[in-house]
Amino acid sequence: MDAGLAAVLGAAVGAIGTGGAGIGAALLARSQARSQLKAEHARSLREPRRVAYMAFAETMVEDQNALSTATSHLQVVARNEHSGAREELLNRAREAYDSLESNEHHHAHRYAQVVVEGPPRVSSAASDARVAFTEFKSQVFNRLIELKRGQGSCPDMAESLGESLLAAHKAYIDFVHAAALAMTADGVDRLPE
Repeated sequence: MDAGLAAVLGAAVGAIGTGGAGIGAALLARSQARSQLKAEHARSLREPRRVAYMAFAETMVEDQNALSTATSHLQVVARNEHSGAREELLNRAREAYDSLESNEHHHAHRYAQVVVEGPPRVSSAASDARVAFTEFKSQVFNRLIELKRGQGSCPDMAESLGESLLAAHKAYIDFVHAAALAMTADGVDRLPE
């Protein structure tokens, strides 16, 4: 092979190598830019979601604590364990129940924030928690009225109130777990692999 042909082939191989390296570097930079954009997107979703989820969870805890207090007083009355303090216990139960009314607007607003922020699995869990809480609240109200009227004093009522409390709490825990999963690093609504 003569020197001229060797020089041309060497230059061609060098040009191809340089071009190939340039293409490889461009593809790598593009991939890194996509990864960075995904991370920035997840970060931009994470903070508003965290705020919405925490606000809803805090409201749920406050409301469930109030209903739990009302429930414990009603359970004592329903089991006839009050030894003369029936009216006082019913009044305390009513006060605890009434404390929820001032919080209803905040509860609805915070629920709406969770639904808007999503993702769908968290919105669904928030909806389930709200439904379970509303059913529990309704049962507490009905039992309060029955006991005020002198009706329904029985251990079964106390047990059903306890079951409703547990159902509402379980729905709350399910919401918290769904929210925690949504706060993962990628911020998308899928199960971890």
